[in-house]
Amino acid sequence: MGEFEESVETEGPICVIAVCTYKRPLLLRSLMNQLNSQDFTTCEEVRVLIVDNDIDQSAKAVFNDCSPDFANVAIDYLPAQPQGLVIARNAALDYASALNASIVFIDDDESPTQDWFAGLWDMHLGYPEDVIAGPVVPQFEAQLPSWCTDGSYWERPTFEDASLLSKPTGDGNILYPRALVHDWRYSPKYNTSGAQDTHLLRRWMATGRGLRWSSRAVVTEVVPAGRLTFRYAQERAYFSSLAYVWVDRELGSTAAWTLLRAARRFTLGLVGYPISLLRRDTSGYHRALLQFSSARGTFDGLKLTSFDRYTNYQIDASAS
Repeated sequence: MGEFEESVETEGPICVIAVCTYKRPLLLRSLMNQLNSQDFTTCEEVRVLIVDNDIDQSAKAVFNDCSPDFANVAIDYLPAQPQGLVIARNAALDYASALNASIVFIDDDESPTQDWFAGLWDMHLGYPEDVIAGPVVPQFEAQLPSWCTDGSYWERPTFEDASLLSKPTGDGNILYPRALVHDWRYSPKYNTSGAQDTHLLRRWMATGRGLRWSSRAVVTEVVPAGRLTFRYAQERAYFSSLAYVWVDRELGSTAAWTLLRAARRFTLGLVGYPISLLRRDTSGYHRALLQFSSARGTFDGLKLTSFDRYTNYQIDASAS
C-alpha cells in the first residue's frame, strides 16, 4: 500500500500496529522484518503503520524497501511533525480512529517474540474494553557496568496473565481499544519530557477503565552501550522524577506532598551514601546517588515548565 493520504472506515475488526520512529533506520528495518513473520490470522485485518518523526524522513527508504515483502498485511507510511513522541503517537491514533480500529504501539528498538501479536490480540478479544500491555525485556548490547551487574536497573515489573494492573505501564508494548482511540489523546505538554504514557493511563484508569496484562505478548528492547553509563542512569532518574511531578500535580497532588516525596528520596540517599562507603558497596553507592538525582528532579518539577529529554539519546543499532 502506498504512502498514507486518507483512511476510510471499513467493516470488521481492524488493528493498526504503529511504529513511531526517529532516525533509527537499522533498528526499524529489523523490526519490520520481524513484524512480517508474525501470525496475524486471529485478527480480520491488520495494518502496519510507520510514523516517521524525522523531518528528513529517514524511515521512508525502509518503508519503500519493506513494503513489497508484506504480502498479506497493508503497510503505510506517515510523516509527523513537529518532532516529539506525543506528536507521533497522536498522529497514529488519528490514523487508527479514521479506520475505527484498535491500535498497538511497539517501539522501533524492540523485537517481538513469535507469539507477541497473538498474545495481545487474544487478550483484547477476551477483554475488548481494556488497554492491554505486555512485558518488555532488556537486551544488552554491551557488558553490564560494575554498578549494576545483575541488570536489575533496566528490568521492568511483570504480572500474572490477564491480571488488572493498579498502576500505569509504559506504552512501548501496548494495545489501545477503539474506545480510547476515538476519544483520548496524549497531552502535548509531555511531547519531549516523557511520562506521556503515565499521564494518559492514569487518567484512563481514574475513570474506572481497565489496564490488563498479557504475559504472552513479550518484546525484547535493545539497550545500547550509550545507555549503560551511570551518567545516563542519573539523567533518566532526574528526568523521570521531574515529569512524574508534572503528572502528579496535574492530577491533584499538592506541592507539600511533592516536597515530602523529594525529602524522602534525599533522606534515603543521605542514609545510603555513607553506609555504602563504609561497606565498599558499589551498588549501594550508586543507588544513593540515584536517589539524589530523583530528589533533585522532584524539586525541579515544581518550577520547570518544559524540557527536552530525548535530544541526546536517539541511538540507532550498531552498524556492525
